[in-house]
Amino acid sequence: MSVVPAIDEANLPLQRPTVGEGLAAEEALLESVCQGEGHLGLFAWSPTDRALVMPRRHERLEGFPAARRALRERGWPILFRSTGGTPVPQSPAMVNVALALRCRVGSSAAHLEWGYRRVGDPWCDWLASLGVQDADLGSAPGAYCDGRFNVRVKGRKLVGTAQRWRRVRGCRDMAMLVHGAMQVGETPEALVELVNAFQAAIDDPQRFQAASHIALAQALPTLDLDTALPGLLERLEVAS
Repeated sequence: MSVVPAIDEANLPLQRPTVGEGLAAEEALLESVCQGEGHLGLFAWSPTDRALVMPRRHERLEGFPAARRALRERGWPILFRSTGGTPVPQSPAMVNVALALRCRVGSSAAHLEWGYRRVGDPWCDWLASLGVQDADLGSAPGAYCDGRFNVRVKGRKLVGTAQRWRRVRGCRDMAMLVHGAMQVGETPEALVELVNAFQAAIDDPQRFQAASHIALAQALPTLDLDTALPGLLERLEVAS
């Protein structure tokens, strides 16, 4: 039986687990809300190691074993996540923020959009407060794991978002976990090349474009992230 790492919110704003520990801690954060242990939780982390993270359905592809070996030889093990989409690199160049909330929902389409905006709108506000005036939510054609609610800068993907929902134990309330993964360092070219290498190894013709991505260091070259990050977490915590 694996041990799920404890969520030590006293060490916010940014924790530094391994990729596997970070993914497990996000699951634990959602589970704590499902068990009625709280109404809101935040977990911000940047991994100490690196991995290519993808939905488990990729494991069923014919070329997956060879692709996994090829990436391992490059120092990029493969890990799995519980949400959909395409492979996403996790490394010290990424900052992840997970927000868990207890809430009640209406229609499926409405609550999914609300969940993405609950993270995306405060993220855009935070960027604007740092001097980025052209941040918005939308798709970034050519980006890996593209979606309608990326946080973009000048139309380029800065933050990828995902969410999942579970019922709170013993009542009709729901627990929502919304995740944002922001590239803060390294060049988009390096990470896109890695994802494209996996695509080639599994014989998938889809390729992604570095020009569809942007790193925070490109948008704000002089930013001190450790100083600025609490402002993002505060906005996520108090957003209506």
